[in-house]
Amino acid sequence: MKKITMFVLKPVALYLAFFCFLTAIIPANSWAYLVESNGSSYSREADINKIQRALESKMVSQRLSELGFSMDEINARLNDLSDVDMHQFASQIDSLMPGGDTVTFIMGLLIIAILVLVVLQMTGHKVLIK
Repeated sequence: MKKITMFVLKPVALYLAFFCFLTAIIPANSWAYLVESNGSSYSREADINKIQRALESKMVSQRLSELGFSMDEINARLNDLSDVDMHQFASQIDSLMPGGDTVTFIMGLLIIAILVLVVLQMTGHKVLIK
């Protein structure tokens, strides 16, 4: 019975390890997306609304006030930006993760812990969790 279990678990563990390795080596910004044929058709008003929603966030507004910026100064600086700069700034707001990469980090740690337990179990070591 132990040979059958080892016969099944070993390829599965190797496959999982190989899949995790392949997933880990792909850079985060390498995904390809479809681009509109009319790439410069963005709206300044939509970008301003997106930036205003981000600025209305409690954490962002508190940090800006700590740095000594008033809302009038911020709006004046935003109005001075060109359309391209405004769109670039709004696009960068989309790519921000509010909680950082904490969830991904925790999931990675859990996967590593599970793989270690599987490898220890396959090598015949006894894993006791009390």
